[in-house]
Amino acid sequence: MLNIFLSCLFGSIIIIANGFLFNYIIFKKKINDFKISIDSLFGFIFIGLIGLSVNFFFPINKIISSLFIIFSFIIFIIFFFKFEKKKKLLFSILFVSVTVFIFISYSNINRPDAGLYHLPYVKILNEDKIILGISNLHFRFGHISIFQYISALHVNFLFKEEFLNMPLGILPVLYFLYLFENFINEIENKNQKNILAIFLITVFSLYSFSRFSGLGNDGPANIFFFVLIVQYLRIQNINKTNSEEFYKILIISIFLIMLKPLMIFCIIVPCFIFIVNNKKLELINNIRIIFCLVFICLWVFKNILVSGCAIFPIKQTCLNNLIYSNNEIVNFASSEAEAWAKGYPNSKTKENYQTYNSNFNWISTWSKNHLKKVVEKVLPLIFLIFFMVLFSFFSKNYYRSLYKEWISNDKKLLYLLFFLFFYLAIWFLKFPLYRFGLAFLSSFIILIYVYFFVPNKKIFNETYLIIILISGFILFYYKNIDRIFFKPNKNYINAPWPAIYSLDDNQNIVNNFEKIFDEKGEFLYFYSYGRECMFLISPCSNYFHKNIKKVKKYGYSMFFFKKN
Repeated sequence: MLNIFLSCLFGSIIIIANGFLFNYIIFKKKINDFKISIDSLFGFIFIGLIGLSVNFFFPINKIISSLFIIFSFIIFIIFFFKFEKKKKLLFSILFVSVTVFIFISYSNINRPDAGLYHLPYVKILNEDKIILGISNLHFRFGHISIFQYISALHVNFLFKEEFLNMPLGILPVLYFLYLFENFINEIENKNQKNILAIFLITVFSLYSFSRFSGLGNDGPANIFFFVLIVQYLRIQNINKTNSEEFYKILIISIFLIMLKPLMIFCIIVPCFIFIVNNKKLELINNIRIIFCLVFICLWVFKNILVSGCAIFPIKQTCLNNLIYSNNEIVNFASSEAEAWAKGYPNSKTKENYQTYNSNFNWISTWSKNHLKKVVEKVLPLIFLIFFMVLFSFFSKNYYRSLYKEWISNDKKLLYLLFFLFFYLAIWFLKFPLYRFGLAFLSSFIILIYVYFFVPNKKIFNETYLIIILISGFILFYYKNIDRIFFKPNKNYINAPWPAIYSLDDNQNIVNNFEKIFDEKGEFLYFYSYGRECMFLISPCSNYFHKNIKKVKKYGYSMFFFKKN
């Protein structure tokens, strides 16, 4: 247990150090202006960029990762001795470390996705530089998250391999700090709409991201979507957005696309801010735009190399003349992902994916299954908002203040509601799975309340709101501490770390997968007989491919199917 706590401590230091370095380089932020919550969140972005860039030329192996860890620690030491608020920094690191320790000890991983493709891809990154056509081995490798690159940079000689879990464990804790800090700031600024919006987002986040096993790749995407919303809300005048505010939103939007292809429409937010801004030339004439262009181009180039598509599996973005391009896999991946999100496994008719997805054939099955999950998850939020509206009616001059607010309501919120409605429509028509639309749906509900029922006057005592949030944090701790002490089986491989070698709690041996060779006797990949590959060997797939080929040229491997 001491090992896992020390890992949490050093993991927090690494993220904070890279957050500082990113802000120092990109935003020219002075050391003593560094804010641990929001600025540390950019540490994930910086680490993702480093991992992505390195993998074009080298495997993200333990040597590179160890050098990265050491470099990050040196940066932190330099930063620490120049930082004036040392006690606050140390307290924040201790708080994050203890919370992460409680959050990940004896936790499960995201099942089964982590075992099927999250962890296997991290293993690939550790052992190989970028592999062309790797999506032919497992189609989900085509839409992998940049978070796998962040995890890969944490597999090193200094800590156990399980250290790769650190970034995913640290993210929600820093995110909660970010929300609470912004909540307090808005109280000081007396912005009632933002106070209640951030309060509700925090409450919703505390019960939505309370389990490490529930995060996966969707958790970081939803978390950074909420960060995007809060950053937008904090803009005082959208027509006069300064360059730092604009580029923070632009960089977060780009990072969201790298976390999840569905987040591609987030780019609408910075584009809209740019269009309505009165100082467009100042925003364009900024060296940060080069960083943003390089960042997104690297990701698109990576996507094309691993799958043949700029955005996999959107076939309109695919280059069909590449030897490793495979339209069948693209079409299958697109149809399968949509069908499963619409409840296909619960369908009794068992039509093909295309038929099931078309003409709203899926509505009946979806409404009997996934819709119940959606209602179950958002109902507590709706009830809380209902009681807040009910309580507001007893506030003095509430109706009069609300009427005045409707007449002169800030259009900034209205624009955001249009954006969220658009995203909800896309989500419902294409991928109506709760974990895909968690952030869109809750944000829309919260902002509907804020826009129509919150006047720009004090209607709640902030002390009561703070008490509710503190109670939420206590419940978060209780829920995770309860898991640590009352987990049924604590004898699985690599306990008390989250399992990365086996999903079977009673299995204490490593799976022996089959080596697949081509007709010349050259090794191709490991086949897991349909089981999860986990973080064991690479390259590994739970799919058996009969006609797959592998070539190596100039030190780069490529998987492709032989065409007739």
